[in-house]
Amino acid sequence: MIRVLIADDHVIVAESLGILIDTIDNITTVGMVKNGWEVLSFLEKNEVDVVLTDLHMPLMNGIETTIRVREKQLNTQILLLTMSEEVAVIKEALVAGVDGYIMKSAERKELERAIRTVASGQKYFSEAVVMRLAQVPNLNTTNGKDNPSEHVSLTPREIEVMRLIIQDMSNNEIAAKIFINPTTVETHRRNLMKKIGANSAIGIMRWAIKNGFEK
Repeated sequence: MIRVLIADDHVIVAESLGILIDTIDNITTVGMVKNGWEVLSFLEKNEVDVVLTDLHMPLMNGIETTIRVREKQLNTQILLLTMSEEVAVIKEALVAGVDGYIMKSAERKELERAIRTVASGQKYFSEAVVMRLAQVPNLNTTNGKDNPSEHVSLTPREIEVMRLIIQDMSNNEIAAKIFINPTTVETHRRNLMKKIGANSAIGIMRWAIKNGFEK
């Protein structure tokens, strides 16, 4: 039996998904929560095979939730269920470590296939997501020159810190937001700046905008 936890702050949507999932053989809903913090709390006390999470949730969204689950090395798979086909969001989800990305417009059969696929330890991405990524032009060269942005490899935590920096948050504010020490934030900031070649928060913001990251 595949145990699924649904994370969505829209109660009607969550309950509808629960009813749908419970009609599928050998897949059952074990809980419903409204944000990422509740996901982490639930996972600490219950066995879950797949977290089916919305992207946009209060307090902690689906991508942030994925980062936390990966940091804690919890034995569960993350399947992102969303309306967003934005390439920047899809790439951010991939970096965060999602196991699957499926659109809310998907039919019941695809949802079942996605859940079974990620539960088996494989990756699943809906056709719409694959097509969106396929439409992105090759950015390895720009006007015949190498694009240095393509050679930058950021960790999920560095991406998270960067997103908060471009919201004009201080180290102390970021530390309070993601529950780490301010000195650790400063370390992530220095590593981030070194990797992208920035000398200030303004430089970080310019790089982030250029590479498709949003506030």
